[in-house]
Amino acid sequence: MDGATRTRARTHAIGTQSDVDESTLIDVRGIGRIIRRRALVIGVILAVAAALALVAYMLAERRYVATAQVALERTAEKVIAEDQVTPTVDPDSAAVDTEVEALRSPALIGTVVDTLRLDRNADFNGGLAIAAAPNAKPDPIARARAIGNVLGNLTVKRDGLSYAISISYESPSPTLAAQIVNTIAQTYVAGQVGTKSGATKRASRFLEGRLQQMRGQVLAAEKAVADFRAANSLFAVSNLSTVSQDELSNLSTQLAQAKAENAAAQARLSTARAQLARGRSGEELGEALDSPVVSQLRAQRAEIGREVASLQKRYGPLHPDLQRAEKAQANTDAQIAAEVRRIVANTSIQANIASQRAASLQGSIGRAEGKLAADNNASVRLNELERNAESARTLYRSFLDRYRQTVAQEGLEQSDSYIVATARVPAVPSSPNLLLYAAAALVGGLGIAALVVLLLQLLERGLETSDAIEKRLGLPVLASIPDANTLPEYRKGGLPAQPMDLVLQRPQSLLAEAFRSLRTSIQFATPDLRHRVIAIASSVPGEGKTTTAICLARTAAAAGITTLLIDCDPRRRATSRQFGGQVKAGLNEVLAGSAQLDQVLVKDTATGAWLLPQRIDAAELTLTEGGRFAALLAQLRERFELILLDTAPVLAIDEARVVASLADGVVFLLRWRTTPAKAAEIALNRLADVDANVLGVAQTQVNVVEQARAGFGDAGYYYRDVESYHTA
Repeated sequence: MDGATRTRARTHAIGTQSDVDESTLIDVRGIGRIIRRRALVIGVILAVAAALALVAYMLAERRYVATAQVALERTAEKVIAEDQVTPTVDPDSAAVDTEVEALRSPALIGTVVDTLRLDRNADFNGGLAIAAAPNAKPDPIARARAIGNVLGNLTVKRDGLSYAISISYESPSPTLAAQIVNTIAQTYVAGQVGTKSGATKRASRFLEGRLQQMRGQVLAAEKAVADFRAANSLFAVSNLSTVSQDELSNLSTQLAQAKAENAAAQARLSTARAQLARGRSGEELGEALDSPVVSQLRAQRAEIGREVASLQKRYGPLHPDLQRAEKAQANTDAQIAAEVRRIVANTSIQANIASQRAASLQGSIGRAEGKLAADNNASVRLNELERNAESARTLYRSFLDRYRQTVAQEGLEQSDSYIVATARVPAVPSSPNLLLYAAAALVGGLGIAALVVLLLQLLERGLETSDAIEKRLGLPVLASIPDANTLPEYRKGGLPAQPMDLVLQRPQSLLAEAFRSLRTSIQFATPDLRHRVIAIASSVPGEGKTTTAICLARTAAAAGITTLLIDCDPRRRATSRQFGGQVKAGLNEVLAGSAQLDQVLVKDTATGAWLLPQRIDAAELTLTEGGRFAALLAQLRERFELILLDTAPVLAIDEARVVASLADGVVFLLRWRTTPAKAAEIALNRLADVDANVLGVAQTQVNVVEQARAGFGDAGYYYRDVESYHTA
């Protein structure tokens, strides 16, 4: 697999992994890194926000809040045990909420405005002070403005789930705030008493008028009942129909008895007459048998009959005693017959009497039935009149009792609420609230800082961390080369030396260690090569190629590696200027054959490294033409273990990527936070087009202080932990 293929494969693998990470995780550490990096900007913005908040706090108007508390009565005291015109009931949650709204009613606030004459206060009527006589009628517009102003600064709320209500008012004047709150509470409580007193008086006047009307109605109803009774001759009994029915029942009983007696008498009379008509003497009649006279006569006749029978046996029919006895017997029979006729006549008389009595009772019953019907008709009307009269009396008594109760309640009305705590004049202003302003400054400052940091991040084109480089470019980071000016030991020592000299003067410094780390990374990136040709490339100028190439060459030579540095930048020739000074012949002359290699090589006396420079005024020959440069590299491989090619910027000179393609590997330089990522991508793509083997990226001019604060994930982040190793 060639170098370009390996670069593309590495880029694909890292890019795929980064896609997975970004889609599944939030880069919290990256956010923290940005915050640490932009700490100064954030701090300045927060300081400005705090200063503005402090100025606003100092200029803000001081306002004071006074609070009073009222509570609803749950069990009102009753002086008299009677129903009130406006009854007091135990308040519930809805009742408390209703009273909260009542405390905010414009009517109540209007009373407070009138009491305190707030409509004449410039703070309550739009800034217009009104001077008027004490008894002057208030201006309705000014009064409406004052009511609206009071309501706008008034807060009424229920305290939790209790029956207590808090009344708060905010005003620039602490005395006025307390005065308004206390007046609202007092007006509210007094208003409830006034409402009840007014209701009681109105009820008394209403009941008194109604009683006068109802008294006349009761008298008229009772007179109508009396007149109707007199007109219909009705008894003052509870139920007329019952009297008539009792009378009719008695008459019916008597009639039934009379009819039975009449039937018995008629039966006896008929029987007696029938027997007499058949020629009988009537001795068989029950009445005759029951008569003592007939019984005596019959006993006498029986005695005479026995005597006649005895005489007939002893004497003949002509015997005087027998004839006297028979005559006496006939005389007795005549008396019995006469007595029977008298009894029959008496029975006829009794039958007539019974018949007449039954007829009389029948007539009485008819009259009683007529009277009952009339009484029933009259009782319907009488009952109606009596009901009307009783209803009028009942209603009159009810109104009279209610009137007496209402009159008794006058002057005893109590409020359904009471003042728990009056408002005191506040000593400390409620606003402006310093904590609130501080919180606003913090929130606002953080918001603005977040926007500014976001804008700075969007405007930033460079890359700063190894993770960002690997995700964006798909290449590993070989080393992180610090900016010498940011090294504490360099600044404290006041050393004027350049970085290329510092690696020798301070071999234990972080700068020297960075180049040793880069050299190690190159060795392990090309493990199969004993002689290596490494190109130092970048996308744009100013990336530190010359400094990196010289420092790397010196550290390698100091480590005993035969090293050659070739200046491959025909335009700038920075390496030749820094290392070799004035050069009469150089690389171009060697390639042209006008000079020998050993004649142009320059040795670094401090480390033993060699330089193949370019002549300052040599610009007429291209390095890569004719393959002579490739042949030269092959020749140099036999003499040097490490050959470094200081190339021109890839995007500036196309020859740079051709030179890079001749190397065993390319170290691509990327200036920390400065090199545009897009420029680096374009340069790497151009190197890939010529099959250059890019080993990785080396970050240059890294601010170690900033990286230690914001470069999480890079080795420089732990600079404070390892600083002691590089300061000896």
